[in-house]
Amino acid sequence: MSNSNNLTPLSDEDLMSRFQEGSDDAFVELYDRYNRRLYGYCVQMLKDKEFAEDLFQEIFIRVARKRHHFQGGNFSGWLFAIARNQCLNTLRDAVSHTSLDDVGVLRAPDQELYDETGEILKQAIEKLSPEMKEALVLRVYSEFSYQEIAEITEAKLATVKVRIHRAKLRLHDLLTPYFADRYSKQSSTI
Repeated sequence: MSNSNNLTPLSDEDLMSRFQEGSDDAFVELYDRYNRRLYGYCVQMLKDKEFAEDLFQEIFIRVARKRHHFQGGNFSGWLFAIARNQCLNTLRDAVSHTSLDDVGVLRAPDQELYDETGEILKQAIEKLSPEMKEALVLRVYSEFSYQEIAEITEAKLATVKVRIHRAKLRLHDLLTPYFADRYSKQSSTI
């Protein structure tokens, strides 16, 4: 019988320390805490549910293998730095192994995941610079603080704040024509 219930009040860092000492229950608790956020981050970064699922599993395998590399500090920042590096490596590999015939397949929208508005938002996010996109995804979809994002991306806190602010402004500029056009059409049919 698992004793993971008594691990729930422990901090991430305490759980990681216990995992480093050999507690598999501590690892399970960390997995339970982060699996949804981490998977969501991978889906947002890779735009492919199957790649994201594979990478998501690989990230937790890497955490288990490299558990002794964690030297304390912010566990979630350490975990998402691993995830970020894995996503960037996967994206680089995909670009270097993609023929021109495959480009349309890689960019095909996932209709199961997004409704029409979600699809428009996804397309707008894709138009952001990689730095703005990454910061926005970490903030909005993974719910990291600005400080945590700075640690994960190894950027200055002020830089992270500027990237997120500019990303929001850019999304506003990209989405305003779509929604203005849509609402003007709806009001003319009423």
